[in-house]
Amino acid sequence: DFSHYRKTKIWAAAFLPIFGFLGPVVIWQWVMSIDAHWYSTLFAWYCFASLFVAMVALSILLIIYLKSKGYFEQITTEHLHDLGKYLFAFSIFWTYLWFSQYMLIWYSNNGEETVYFHTRQNEYSLLFWANLALNFLVPFLILMRNDTKRKYGTLVFTAGLLVFTHWLDFFLMIKPGALHTAHELSAAHGGADHGASHGAEHAASFVSGFTLPGFLEIAWFLGFLALFLFIILRALASAPLIARRDPYIGESLHHHV
Repeated sequence: DFSHYRKTKIWAAAFLPIFGFLGPVVIWQWVMSIDAHWYSTLFAWYCFASLFVAMVALSILLIIYLKSKGYFEQITTEHLHDLGKYLFAFSIFWTYLWFSQYMLIWYSNNGEETVYFHTRQNEYSLLFWANLALNFLVPFLILMRNDTKRKYGTLVFTAGLLVFTHWLDFFLMIKPGALHTAHELSAAHGGADHGASHGAEHAASFVSGFTLPGFLEIAWFLGFLALFLFIILRALASAPLIARRDPYIGESLHHHV
């Protein structure tokens, strides 16, 4: 019975133009607008590449987890090898966009644009360079070999790392602008000296919650990840194809959820 497959194709085709239009708009409004005087024509592509890598990584983790529980018997090492190639390729694509955005803006030497990278290089230098190393060098060196894309342990490690590090990528996009806005609001309410010293203190050292993610940021990340997994596993547990093929599988998946 391929009825669900056909429905998925229809919904996917209908959703693609919606996502293609709304995706960049949401990214511009929610992320790029935080640094109000900065603009990049590559920003929507850059964020899309980051989201796509994280999506492939989560797909790999979910498939391997469900296979370890006895599901998805039809999925073989060849399928995971293809997903590993996607992960490898789009990590390189993300790096290409990272370099293109950085090189073009830095080379233009436009003050309103270069301040974006100047702030992140000088005040968030650990995250700035770790972002490039963890999202490019690590998956590139691990997944470059053909056999590593076929090993569950290697794929789980790389995919799990990329889910977290691409969240760090968005943290680095958002935190400096949000912190700058907080300092401006503090100065506007009479705390100019305190706001300036507060910013200088964080720029001079690595502070949890400011130049590094703190407990609150990591808790939000884990909370949304748990909500995503809960919704996905509940949807899979109620899938009629699973229940009709083997009632025990449906019951056991409900138990895991």
